[in-house]
Order: sequence, then C-alpha cells, then structure tokens
Amino acid sequence: MSKASKKASPDAREKSEKKSVLAVAVAALESGDVVTARRLAKAVIAGQKGADDDEVAKRLSKELSAKDESIGELPEQVAQAIVNRTIVAPRPYLYAAICLAVFLVLVSLARARYA
Repeated sequence: MSKASKKASPDAREKSEKKSVLAVAVAALESGDVVTARRLAKAVIAGQKGADDDEVAKRLSKELSAKDESIGELPEQVAQAIVNRTIVAPRPYLYAAICLAVFLVLVSLARARYA
C-alpha cells in the first residue's frame, strides 16, 4: 500500500468536516463571520460537538497554533481559542453609551428650556 492511498482524499476530508461544528466555526471565522464562529465555538464548549470534532480538532490545533501560543488537541481547547480570537472590543459600545448620554442631556435641556 502506498503512502498516497493511506492519506485521506480531499473528498473524504470534506465529508468529515461537514459533520464537524469546529470546521464550520473556523470556516465562518475565515470568511469574516465572527458572530457565527463565536456562537458555534461556544456551542462546542457547552458540549454540542459534531461527530468528527475530535479528528478535526487535532488538525485545527496545528493550523491555529501560533509561534508563541500552542493550542491543545481537544475540541473544547480549539473552540476556546476561537472564542479568544473573536472577543468583541468594548470601545464602540462605550462610544455609543456616551453619545446616548449626551443626546439625553440635550433633550432634557431642550425640554426644560422650551416647555
């Protein structure tokens, strides 16, 4: 048996990834859909794993590991790495809250002046 026949074909890998929640989460992350990637990763952490998540987690742990950070091969560890990469910055919400506060102050001043 040759080495080529021992390796999984791309079609076989695609079929196994269709049963993996982690593969869908990483595909969403790569396509720019951070909300879906974070939601699916949190589902894996909560225990809603796909049939092939263990196999896919081993492959993804190598792909997602950086030079200074290594990710474990368990599906929960890979999902936690995805969640850590998709943290929403609080700065836009802070600016929105400040704008809302300024708007409410201006409305209250206008009502006090013209009422």
